[in-house]
Amino acid sequence: MAPLTTVTPGLSLAERAKRRVKTAGLRLLRASRLPVAIGRIYGGRGVILMFHDFTPDPRADLDQGCRSADFARILNDLGKSGRDIVTMDEALIRLSDPGARPFAVLTFDDGYRSNIDIALPMLERHRAPATIFVPTEMLTRTINAWWLGLKHLFLDNDTVEIEPMGVRFSCSDLASKTAGLRRATAWVWEDFHRAGMLEATFAKHHVSLPDIVDVRAIGESEMVEIDRHPLIEIGAHTTTHRALTLLDANSVHHDIVDNKTYLEDRLGREVRHFAYPYGPPSINGHREAEIVRAAGFRSGVTTTAGCLFPAHLDDRFLLPRQNGEYTEDSAAYTACGVNGLFRAVATRGGNPVVVESGRPHLASTGARG
Repeated sequence: MAPLTTVTPGLSLAERAKRRVKTAGLRLLRASRLPVAIGRIYGGRGVILMFHDFTPDPRADLDQGCRSADFARILNDLGKSGRDIVTMDEALIRLSDPGARPFAVLTFDDGYRSNIDIALPMLERHRAPATIFVPTEMLTRTINAWWLGLKHLFLDNDTVEIEPMGVRFSCSDLASKTAGLRRATAWVWEDFHRAGMLEATFAKHHVSLPDIVDVRAIGESEMVEIDRHPLIEIGAHTTTHRALTLLDANSVHHDIVDNKTYLEDRLGREVRHFAYPYGPPSINGHREAEIVRAAGFRSGVTTTAGCLFPAHLDDRFLLPRQNGEYTEDSAAYTACGVNGLFRAVATRGGNPVVVESGRPHLASTGARG
């Protein structure tokens, strides 16, 4: 084994300045009318928003999750903008109705306990529905929740050795722990095979994934109970929460279909909607979308930023979804996202309609997991 390189992670002055400028820009945009003007072209009929965990203080959680106060502002902003917060089923109906009111859909990935403890009371105050997409192994506590393992690895240790990376992190404060977590997470995202290389690291640092998941995520009985709530619908999120592009077609089929069957057996009803883990790392051209369609789902949502247009009815198993989480100011970030600003920037003023890689071009009108 080669010797480890010791690093003290942190953001450079340039990176910190860039983050401050980005946050200030988003806040100025939220206070202006520019996002609304952009939304006339890029906002479509509605938007699907994506969240994961909720927390009173993301900084103490190493910049993970949506600040609860920001989520309250997001709900208020959506109401003031004249958007209805609707279910996934209603969103599909409204896409086919030219006279329908603009809408937003709230989705929460992975089944975190904070969805119930923190987000649900706010949903109840606004009478706002939400879909929680849950992987089977999150419920059975057998999931390789490597992202949670890494977070607790850095939270609980001032020295973190990740031998597959060849790095020893020296991180004694929140800033260096956050930077170390970002670097380790990016290392996995570069090649999702690496998610399976962390078991020895977790064991060495006494990180128990089942114990962490048991604290952070809802269990099977809680899922069944919350699905009965009039504002909550459980959706599918695969069995294992692996990046599906790593798997052969038969394994992808089982990862998706077995999750649907498991959830339907426990809930006693049809599970109609699906979310791809990680987004693009789980989408390989047509393959996954065809499996989702054949399994009997009504929709599949990605993590590609963009709003919903009528053309998406012909491509409803690869629907775009706007991230709602930004540690500095999720409300400002979302105010821009719901109007399609990030799609406009990504395409440099090009096609407003998101077309996933490898798929045919849709009819033209002129985006933690």
